[in-house]
Amino acid sequence: MPLPPEVASVAEAALRDFCSHHSSPAIADQLRYAYEINGLSALLLEQRPGFMNPSEWTSLPVAKFRYALAKRQWSLYWADSNDRWRRLTNVPPTDDIRKLIRVVADDPLSVFLG
Repeated sequence: MPLPPEVASVAEAALRDFCSHHSSPAIADQLRYAYEINGLSALLLEQRPGFMNPSEWTSLPVAKFRYALAKRQWSLYWADSNDRWRRLTNVPPTDDIRKLIRVVADDPLSVFLG
């Protein structure tokens, strides 16, 4: 099931802004951020050139945002050392994904941007 159009529009704009702001032109050949929206989830990705083949970029998931249709709220998830998604329990769900993106950018627990 896809995101409602108005929710998808806000999420895409917010994620695009994050990626633009954190993908510095000075290091664009070494690091950039991207996102994917699939169904009711949005995934923030860190991308770097591949070790064996620098012309092929690799993607590492940074954060996942999940939308609950019934509650009309986003929740924020981080990947543990086994690449399992865990909800960030000290950050409550919100109807505004931009609040959760700010948590990722500020990264008070150092679980997102290292």
